[in-house]
Amino acid sequence: MGHGFQAAVAMSQYRSLLRTIAASDVGVDRILDELDRQVAHLGLDRLATCLLAVLDPGAGTCTAASAGHLPPAAVRPDGSIEVLWLPAGPPIGTGLGGYESLTVQWNRGTTLLLYTDGLVERRGTDIDVSVQALETLSLPVHGPLDDMLDTALARLANGAFEDDVAILTARRRD
Repeated sequence: MGHGFQAAVAMSQYRSLLRTIAASDVGVDRILDELDRQVAHLGLDRLATCLLAVLDPGAGTCTAASAGHLPPAAVRPDGSIEVLWLPAGPPIGTGLGGYESLTVQWNRGTTLLLYTDGLVERRGTDIDVSVQALETLSLPVHGPLDDMLDTALARLANGAFEDDVAILTARRRD
């Protein structure tokens, strides 16, 4: 959360911690618990949201947990979009822990869409309503991911963003 140099420094530290903890091969909920605990002890006084997802093409699953971050969306090969409403835990750095994971099927051709609040948040509109609007989008699902992202940006932004926007996608192709 936040902007500027101090936010960038904190995020760099948090990202390094996350990489180290994730190497321990425990569940995403336990990874977030440990990250939260360690960040709280750093004493940087800066909270951060985090969405952690592990895709397992072999099992055909996606397991995710949220630390105060907006839920991901699954874009199915038929064009339908489902917001994956995860149990929302507290932001990283509170020291409260208590994260819960959700595992869903991740079938061939499904695209996972992760995004920051700048993509959907609008003044005067409840954030949950804005997130639900994702499910009404018509996105190109069989072409390059860049086409999907460009279409999502064009349809949600109407040419102007009030905040930074970051989008990450992953598509199962096997």
